[in-house]
Amino acid sequence: MRHNLFMEGYAFRLRPITDNDAAFVVELRNNPEMNRYLHASANRVEDQLAWLARYYESKDSYYFVVERCVNGMREGTIGLYDVDVATGTGEWGRWILGLNSLAAVESAYLIYRTAFERLGLTSVYCRTVFDNEKVVSFHDSCGIAGRRVLPQHFELGECRHDAVEHSVDLASWPAVKMRLGKLAQLIARRVNRG
Repeated sequence: MRHNLFMEGYAFRLRPITDNDAAFVVELRNNPEMNRYLHASANRVEDQLAWLARYYESKDSYYFVVERCVNGMREGTIGLYDVDVATGTGEWGRWILGLNSLAAVESAYLIYRTAFERLGLTSVYCRTVFDNEKVVSFHDSCGIAGRRVLPQHFELGECRHDAVEHSVDLASWPAVKMRLGKLAQLIARRVNRG
């Protein structure tokens, strides 16, 4: 949906995606070093613009660009979708960062803050392809207690893959927030030094 949610952090911020970001998204999502565990996506700017037009019409989705606070340099994308206000739940994903980005911790911190503090959700989950060990390990390191395996959850190309679901609720959010916030501050010192 078209929205005006911004969430600023220590070194990075989330801002609403726009049509001007279409080429950037195509470049990120079509990089073979980064798209192994992603659903197939547009490989032309025109197709990405058409996808964005459909996204703008959605009522349950918030898509962001992750960028540096100091200079607006785009680092990646992240989103909240399948947001159900009635149940207070949503999924976060559409998360892809440039190869040398240091925004992982802070972008996760900011998407959780957006979900809990701005949208008032009570539970947020993220699903990752089981074989994507780097990302599964990242979520495990965040101190997230809610973890389960969903057999054959994803279909990527011709194959089905198990997923690991990490979920955070209001009761566990303060501990996750403290852990991610401290790490984000440490990384921000390095990023902001240049």
